[in-house]
Amino acid sequence: MNVPYLKIILKPGKEQSLLRFHPWVFSGAIKSIQGKPDEGDVVEVISSNGDFLGIGHYQIGSIAVRIISFTPCVVNDDFWNTKIENAWSLRKHLPFFENSGTDVFRLLHGEGDGLPGLVVDYYNGVAVMQAHSVGMFRHREDIARA
Repeated sequence: MNVPYLKIILKPGKEQSLLRFHPWVFSGAIKSIQGKPDEGDVVEVISSNGDFLGIGHYQIGSIAVRIISFTPCVVNDDFWNTKIENAWSLRKHLPFFENSGTDVFRLLHGEGDGLPGLVVDYYNGVAVMQAHSVGMFRHREDIARA
């Protein structure tokens, strides 16, 4: 897959946390940035050896990239639909759906669902989204459609 995302290249040895599926890239781990991404842009993270590590949202600050996929992909409506369907399928069999005493639950829990910076809570038929990163905020309409 050859998607034209700007590339974030890590310093040697700084890929270890990503190889263990930790979703954050700290600014101190970055060797170089190809191009000039805006905050919230989708970027590709590459090891110092040129190996693909992940796709994520770029942000200025100590957490420079929040990984949303550890496999090459295009971030489009299908991407968001799949992520949200995966979160739903994990929760739909939980006992609180059969308990008439509650109608509140967390549908998406950020890093736990592979979407760092995003929380979606369900309150009696209404989904409430919290975007805790610029990237998630910029994708809020895509997420709402999913």
